[in-house]
Amino acid sequence: MGNILFIAFLLVVGYSLKFLKLPSDFGKSLNLFIIYISLPATVLLMIPQIELNSDLLILSLLPWILIIPMAFFAIYLTRGMDKNIRASLLLLLPLGNTSFVGIPLIEALIGKVATPYALVYDQFGTFLMLSIYGTSVIAYYQHGKVDVLLIAKKIVTFPAFIALVFALFFGEMPKPMIPYIENLSNTLVPLAIIAVGFALKIKVESHKKIFSQAIAIKMLITPILAFLILSLFDVEKIVFDVAILESAMPFMITATALAINAGFAPQFSASLLGYSIVISLFSIPALYMLLGNF
Repeated sequence: MGNILFIAFLLVVGYSLKFLKLPSDFGKSLNLFIIYISLPATVLLMIPQIELNSDLLILSLLPWILIIPMAFFAIYLTRGMDKNIRASLLLLLPLGNTSFVGIPLIEALIGKVATPYALVYDQFGTFLMLSIYGTSVIAYYQHGKVDVLLIAKKIVTFPAFIALVFALFFGEMPKPMIPYIENLSNTLVPLAIIAVGFALKIKVESHKKIFSQAIAIKMLITPILAFLILSLFDVEKIVFDVAILESAMPFMITATALAINAGFAPQFSASLLGYSIVISLFSIPALYMLLGNF
């Protein structure tokens, strides 16, 4: 409980920083440090600790399977509506905040032993989905075509993905380097949550019905579907728990930023992100308590 309260405190700190006269690119600078330093350091530390097996394959494939019903919901909810609302939901519903919010919350609830599994879900699932599926949605609704070369470039140049490939091939880092990498990795949770708080936007101005429906689908229906899918397989308990929790994470910050930059209902997209993050501070711990009964 103490760790969850600490995360809530950091979220408030981040949101409070909005009222100070900080440089306009402060939030971007935080995100860049996390993307280029904190997350790759965490990947280098954690990935060598896990053993490759069929459970990890299922863990990686789950978010890809969930794309299908999430895309269906996005199309169904937005029938007859402006194409920008549809593009926003097609981008946001399948993509969860499985790193900036997911890793801190899972560490707080389960412990660092769960972090490698959260990274597998995030890197092989959410990140690749953002790079392939997310980029395709943006390209289609902006230009009417998909740029395969751009997608490939986004994947192979993403710092955490480079660290992931390095860790898979070379294994554990040399012992003299580990304390320094740990120091960098320890910045992930506080900076990520502060960055999330700084990006929060709460006000809902329009499309309130579809707004509440999207929140319910993302944070209630998605984990139920994940539970039903995973129940078909005999996976380790920690893999099961991590997968369910990651599937229930709020909307992704990066996907929201891309939706806003692309003009896909900016205020609607930003509000979805803000409300879902606040709700996740209560819904994710509650979901973890429910999982304890299975």
